Order: sequence, then structure tokens, then C-alpha cells
Amino acid sequence: MTDNSPLPVGSFTFVLHGAGGDLAKRKIIPALAHLAKSGYFAAESKIIFAQREALSPAEALAQVDAFLQAAGDEAARQSISALLPFLQTLQVVLGTAQSCVAMASAVANCPEPVVHYAALPSSRFIDLINCIPTVRDPARLRLVLEKPLGFNAKESALIEEAVAAKLDESQVYRIDHYLGKQAVQNLLALRLGNRIFEPLLTREHVAHVQITVAEDLGVENRAGFYEHAGALRDMVQSHMLQLLATVAMEPPVSLEANSLRDEKLKVLRSLKVPQVSGIPEIVVGQYCEGYVKGQPVPKYRDEKGVAANSTTETYVSFRTEVQTWRWAGVPFLIRTGKRMPRRFAEIVIQFRDVPKPLFEPVGGQWVGNQLVIHLQPEDKLELKLLAKTPGERERLKPVSLDLDFFNTWRIPVRDAYERLITDILRGRLGLFLRRDEVQTQWQFVDRILNDLKSHGMEPVPYTSGTYGPSSATAMAMRAGAIWSEDGL
Repeated sequence: MTDNSPLPVGSFTFVLHGAGGDLAKRKIIPALAHLAKSGYFAAESKIIFAQREALSPAEALAQVDAFLQAAGDEAARQSISALLPFLQTLQVVLGTAQSCVAMASAVANCPEPVVHYAALPSSRFIDLINCIPTVRDPARLRLVLEKPLGFNAKESALIEEAVAAKLDESQVYRIDHYLGKQAVQNLLALRLGNRIFEPLLTREHVAHVQITVAEDLGVENRAGFYEHAGALRDMVQSHMLQLLATVAMEPPVSLEANSLRDEKLKVLRSLKVPQVSGIPEIVVGQYCEGYVKGQPVPKYRDEKGVAANSTTETYVSFRTEVQTWRWAGVPFLIRTGKRMPRRFAEIVIQFRDVPKPLFEPVGGQWVGNQLVIHLQPEDKLELKLLAKTPGERERLKPVSLDLDFFNTWRIPVRDAYERLITDILRGRLGLFLRRDEVQTQWQFVDRILNDLKSHGMEPVPYTSGTYGPSSATAMAMRAGAIWSEDGL
């Protein structure tokens, strides 16, 4: 067996709750299918699609295939049939006594561990948890919870209390799929496996850090969820804060799950809440009409399911600081938004300039050294250096050293959900959130939301197909930065 060969997991039972939903069809089921096709699953393993509609396994897979065809995901469609030998279906209406009986019957005498994956709105989590037996043994029972866990710290705490009444912390997998991305895992390897970078990631050498998740899509068919959530709850509360914590954390004593989580938690607890009054350190926006990829798109308030006077933010950017000895005074600039010119996600670590410039920059403006972690649409790492241009003039121009994971390893990079699902089945918690991390993140976001409300700050309109409100550019410039807009 080579390093690239599948390492099969032991037998299991995987119950996918909400199997008829968008997330399940778009991400989770294709990941399961690709793993099945690649030989990761033992023949006796069971996968159960649990949903409100009564369907046969063949009918359920036909629905997934139609969804993926409409989405244009031909690669995922090629693997779907690999699930059929493992698949059962279960009609479940959560919140009824019959649902608990049906679930218990469906998993009786099935292989353990039994994994309950909640691809559900968080409002249904407690109904699901009430149907799970009290079994405090991760070898027998595991629970996977998708974000967001509630819509504020109070709701999240109620869900966590229900979980804790049934399960041990070692059985709970709070998923944030960004942590399963190859580039994020290689960020840890870059820091902890290479001596040359770790000493540079300090306030003495870093001018600022930018974290961007830009989407070219609008709200699409998620208006019911998005109107209640907005960009702060949907993106910042988990994805953005977890990326920040991964960049800024101290080296852990080991790669064991709680060692990693302990260090991330220290960062989350040290974050400065951006100020809303005075010179604001936060900008919220909402997209208006415009053009994306040459096509006209409507404003947010004209999207189906959105209130005509909606004040939901589709864009947020803010400045924070990690108030530790390593990072004190270094601006961390966070930005996410919908209807931007392109879809990309990246982390940019901007290093300080040399104390005395001896060369002339091409274009008359210094770019400096950057370490860029590209998360989407492709996973890769890029180190930007300054090199002398050919000729007699002493001029410097940026050049890039990059690591493209596909070209380097000559194998397809596994989808984040594939990596996370195999970790769940193997009982590895390192890429999942702990309860105190989630609670600390909610406290940070709740504070921002409360401050915005108390100061009457409403979203600023921005044109679709742009990078957000101009006030966000001004905010970044006050921190000595210019937003990266290169994407890939």
C-alpha cells in the first residue's frame, strides 16, 4: 500500500439526517459517494438517509443525481451509484414519538459506531438529540453538528446542554468544513514543521493579516435562513474566526485534539471587539443591483423570500487584534461578502518592509513580502518575494514561489468533507470545534451585533460585482493596508 492508497475505515453506521436538504445533496452525499467509490468503506457498513419524504434508496439517489445535474457537478454524479450497496432510507419527522422509535429500529443490530450527522437547521438539533440514546462511549455512538449551532450564545448553550445530558464531549463533532481544506492543514504544517516561518509570525515582522471569503453568488435559495442569519452569523461566527485562530495560535504541545483546541481558544478569548462608535472598525453592507461576470443581478431586497425593507447584512469587514505578546498591535482584517466580482478565499500575511529600502520598486510602490494561503477555488500556498528585474536599474519586482497541491502530489486533493468524514469515522477530533470554542465565538459575534444595534448602524448599500462599500477600503487603509483583490 502506497501513501496515496485508501486506508479503509472500520465498519460503521452513518445516519444522515436532512438527507433531502441542499447541504446534504451538494456536499455530504457526494463526499460519501467518492469515499465509497475509492474503497474506504467496509462492505458491512451502513449509510442511512433520514428525511421527511418516504423514498427507496434508488429514488433517493435519483433525486441527488438530478440536483447535481442542475448544479453542473458532473464529477460528483459519477460517484453517486457507489453508495447503493451501503444505502438504506428512513422516513423521519423529528419532534414526534414515532421518529425516535423509527430511528432506534433502523440502527438496531447495525455496525458500530453509529454516527448521527445533523445536516439540519439548528432549530431541529434538540429534537434529534432527544431521540439519541444516552451512550457515553465514542466507540459506540457519535454526533456531528453542522454550523451554526443556534443563532446566538443563548441558543447555542441550550443545544450544548441537551448534548451534554446525553453524550460525552469526546463523542461530539462540531463541523466547520474550512478546517478540512488542504491549505488550512498545510498552514499548520508550514508553521509547525518548518523552522523558517514560525519565528517570522510575530508583531516584529508582520504588518497585518487579511482573511477574505468572497462569494460571487447572491442569497440563492437560502433566503429563509439568510434573513435570520446574515453574514456575521453565517460566515464570521465559525469560518472566519476559526481561520483567524489557526493563523494566530501558539504552537501546541502536540497535534492531539485538545492541545490544538486549547491554543485556538486562547486566541479567541484574546480578540478585541471592533469599535462601532467614533472611527468605526467595522463596516456592514448589503448588495444592490449590478453585474457579476457580465450578467445583471438584482439587489438583495428583490431576491425571493427577502423582506422589502430587510436590514440583513450580506457583507461585513472589520478590524480586530489578537491581544497577546506575539500579536499585540497587529491589525487582523476580516472580510466576507456576497455578489463580489469572483469567488475566492484566502489568508494574506503581509510582512513589514525592510528598515531602509535600497532598491526602487517597480511602479513606485512597495508591495513587500507576503505569505498567501489560497483556500478556494483551489488550495495552494504562495510566498511572494521581491527580486531584481533584468537590466542595469536597481529595481525590485514581486515574484511568487507557490505550492499547488495537485501539481505537487500529482493526485486530486480530497474535498474538505471527505477528509472530515473519514476523521469522524476514525474518531479523530483535531479538525472539529470544542464546546468552549463555539461559545467564545458566539460571545464575540453577539457583542458585535448588539453594538451595531445599539448604535443604529445599518448595512451600507454596495453595487453587486464590486468588493463592497468604499468605507471598507478606508477602514483597511487606516490600518496601513490595502485589501488584496487578486483572488488567484
